[in-house]
Amino acid sequence: MNVLIIYAHPNPNSFNAAVLAQVERALRESRHDFTVIDLYKDNFNPVLVYNDDRFRRDLKDDPETTAYRELIRAADHLILIYPVWWYGTPAILKGFFDRVFASGFAFTYDGMIPKGLLKGKSAWVFYTIDSPRWYAAIFRLSADWIVVRDATLKFCGVKPVKRFMFANVKRSCTGRREKWLDTVYEKVRYGLTQKVEVEHEEM
Repeated sequence: MNVLIIYAHPNPNSFNAAVLAQVERALRESRHDFTVIDLYKDNFNPVLVYNDDRFRRDLKDDPETTAYRELIRAADHLILIYPVWWYGTPAILKGFFDRVFASGFAFTYDGMIPKGLLKGKSAWVFYTIDSPRWYAAIFRLSADWIVVRDATLKFCGVKPVKRFMFANVKRSCTGRREKWLDTVYEKVRYGLTQKVEVEHEEM
């Protein structure tokens, strides 16, 4: 399986960085091919520009984002890792969606009906949030998740999409974080392998 990791956190000593390290270790040990897009290391420019000289319909051919589109096109499975800020993704990741998941590449319209063009790909999303899980679900109506799962990935044809949410991170103790990291490793090390085996059986 060819896995593409899209990582968005500026602090190399963060819990998100530890999640990334566990994901990479599990993928290496399970012998999956993988590539990491580290948006902050890449100094990715999240600002979407279109005007009288640059048209939105041409974003799918933007040379500045060609390499990212090729990596997405080649991937069987996407893994996103990021913190939730203001009940959304970091601006750099939102800008990545804006600029890279462009019309004509990630989606199109059949009349008024949207059609995802990234079919055949699945995704796992690992994210941290300082709010308790129940608060995000009840008082924020899971906006942190619905926008990424439904309005972005599934809209573009990516499915199934599964999440691993680490809630109340700010108040979590070291032991809890270590258990979370063990879970990340186990899920990626063995979960993706089982997924591949199931797909082969279905074929």
